[in-house]
Amino acid sequence: MTELNQLNWNKTNLENIEKAWEGDLWDRERLGIQLTNYVDRLQCGAVLALDARWGEGKTWFVRHWKKHLENENHHVIYLDAFANDYLEDPFLTIASEISHAFKESDEIDNQNVEDFNSKTASVLISLAAILPVIAAKAGLHWIGLGGAGEAVQELYRDGKEFYDSVSDEITAKVKEHIEKKIENHQIEKESVRDFKNELAQLAEKLNKPLVFIIDELDRCRPDFAIRLIERIKHFFDIPKIVFVLVMDKVQFSKVICHNYGYDENLSEEYLSKFIDFTVYIKEVKEIQNFSYILQSHLFKINEIVSFEDKNEFFYWALFLQLEVKHNARELIKKINQYALLRTDNDYKNIILFTFLMKGKSTLNFRKFIEKIASNLIANIRTDKYQFARKYGISTWSGSLDEISDSNSYRIIMQKEYAIEESIIDQVLYTYSQADGTSDKSNKENYLKGVLEKLAIFPLEHSNKFVSDWENYIRTSI
Repeated sequence: MTELNQLNWNKTNLENIEKAWEGDLWDRERLGIQLTNYVDRLQCGAVLALDARWGEGKTWFVRHWKKHLENENHHVIYLDAFANDYLEDPFLTIASEISHAFKESDEIDNQNVEDFNSKTASVLISLAAILPVIAAKAGLHWIGLGGAGEAVQELYRDGKEFYDSVSDEITAKVKEHIEKKIENHQIEKESVRDFKNELAQLAEKLNKPLVFIIDELDRCRPDFAIRLIERIKHFFDIPKIVFVLVMDKVQFSKVICHNYGYDENLSEEYLSKFIDFTVYIKEVKEIQNFSYILQSHLFKINEIVSFEDKNEFFYWALFLQLEVKHNARELIKKINQYALLRTDNDYKNIILFTFLMKGKSTLNFRKFIEKIASNLIANIRTDKYQFARKYGISTWSGSLDEISDSNSYRIIMQKEYAIEESIIDQVLYTYSQADGTSDKSNKENYLKGVLEKLAIFPLEHSNKFVSDWENYIRTSI
């Protein structure tokens, strides 16, 4: 481990990517190029779903794809749905983002953008036709309609004294406004039609389709997420505008089940009404995926000095992860937690990370490390006879079954990974030696001989080893 006070801990800045696909060890660029070619052919417009489980790198992909699209002279919008779900209705947010993209383009002049904004306002008014009167009476969600809500709030302030003094008349006014809304239904339909026509005319001026990426749908408020995809289909289903909805479809279907009371099949059918095509992010092989995450983040916290540097900590951490299978975000959290708790002793740090990764496993500490070591050995020593011949291993009886896991682990560290001194094999050997004696005093001496070197506090008795580490982790966070 390198000096603790010099961390390479620069948080990945996905909002200001300088080079698309930099650090892409999972070949995501290939998917990005395929998607770009597909989008270029979608002159009719479409709604795509980008599907992957939580923590599988969806945001990393779409952020880098956005940069790639910009390099290809596409107009691209990225919207974090989670950051905007305080709004009641996402219509204004979507329209505002598109308006800004039009304004930034060379193909569309400012007067066209102003006309589009005017028609957007007409639709927004029709969506909230009775809001001013109701809000004035009840003080409802000013913030729910963004800028429109502010306008209503100003109306309420200016007329507060009047509204407070004639509350009985307000009920009648609500009824009057509802009646007018019924009478104006045709006008509102025309407003929506005019809005969509204007939007289509402006989008047609673009040389390439506008790509609107909506991320974090599986994190935002459920009703907002559902309303968002409904608004897209009803108001923004326009040629040359391609929406990309980033989600975990399994989880999103559960949201629909909860909101509408559908069963799983019906919720998937409902979602399919709004999505034209689903793109699945291909899962990376576990060992390749976890290896990259560990290399990257252990380097950031200076646990390894370079991507090529692989010590016992790295290999042990990799097989810990292959056993417990945290998703990427959870694994990174464990690494960051470790960075705050680690000691100045490399061997103790391996034990610390083991406890952090073990979590609530039902296995006790000994059984847990024996299982991890066994998995590591099985992965490398796929054929024990070839393994023995390769490294000139023999036993007195000639039976390779006599080779203990502690010896196999030590040989793998030395011969496969060029790590001369390791600690896990010593722990395994100590436990097996302790099992070989019935004398309690000798058993304790065996255990303390190694465990006290790995204990976080001065070790009074070997049976305090685990609880001391658990207390250290619990009280230090």
